[in-house]
Amino acid sequence: MRPALTPEQEALYRGQLADAEGALHQLLIGRKAVTLSYNGESVTYTQANEARLRNYVRELQAKLDLIPSARRRGVRV
Repeated sequence: MRPALTPEQEALYRGQLADAEGALHQLLIGRKAVTLSYNGESVTYTQANEARLRNYVRELQAKLDLIPSARRRGVRV
């Protein structure tokens, strides 16, 4: 089980998720490149690395418990 987020962490991740989803949208509608800033760094995504941006969105969704945790294949709970 994942530890609960503080209100500050949740607000930070929700803001980052909104930015990342907006950037993914821009990329998918034809924008050549989008830049996101997080953790003190800027990253520019292009259509060539769309998968990296999708992974980042999924990581943020997982931190916010918006998607079920991954579990090993073939393991029943």
